[in-house]
Amino acid sequence: MSDRPDFEPQDIQPSAESAIEALSDPPGVVVRPAEKMPQVQRRDKDSGSVLWETLQTLVLAGLLIVFFRAFVFQNFVVEGSSMVPTLMQGDRLIVSRLSYIFGKPDRGDIIVFQYPFSPERDFVKRIIGLPGETIAIQNGQVFVDGKPLPPETYVQHRSSENYGPITLGEDEYFVMGDNRTGSSDSRSWGPLQEHFIIGKAWLIYYPFDRFTLIHHPELDPPS
Repeated sequence: MSDRPDFEPQDIQPSAESAIEALSDPPGVVVRPAEKMPQVQRRDKDSGSVLWETLQTLVLAGLLIVFFRAFVFQNFVVEGSSMVPTLMQGDRLIVSRLSYIFGKPDRGDIIVFQYPFSPERDFVKRIIGLPGETIAIQNGQVFVDGKPLPPETYVQHRSSENYGPITLGEDEYFVMGDNRTGSSDSRSWGPLQEHFIIGKAWLIYYPFDRFTLIHHPELDPPS
């Protein structure tokens, strides 16, 4: 007995009419009228549109410049010799404002600040004393809370003066120029209040032969 089910094949012969229909309309082929494709019209910008876009670009660029100058970086030119040999006359600096938005000024930092007695003028000096510390100078050696600073290798022109002692307030810093014999600083006009500080000197970008990141050494006196 066969396992396959019984079936009888049937031949299906198409009629003449169906053959004609098959030729006239092949199965699976459907032809429809093409739909009208959407068109995009080009429109030339008129002069008013171009002017408006240019104005928007300029305003945006101006806002970005203001933002960067107010909160990120600002450039300065060194005038004078109070920071020789670290900074020279004509050096162009990039100063980071962000440094003191997310942190506090530290001893050894070279900073740019508004001169307290003439805020339209900007000075550059190095932080020597921090808030709450007592600063004294004996024969040119700086003492912090009675302890001498580590050797200040960046100082070429040393002084032999005596100063202080003076105790800084909670928002005051003692700043000095690296050229100790030719700098107007906290020795002559007193401590610097924090709100006058603009930022931390970060880079000398010109002249090109002096292009360098500015080093800020650790100056904590021995414990």
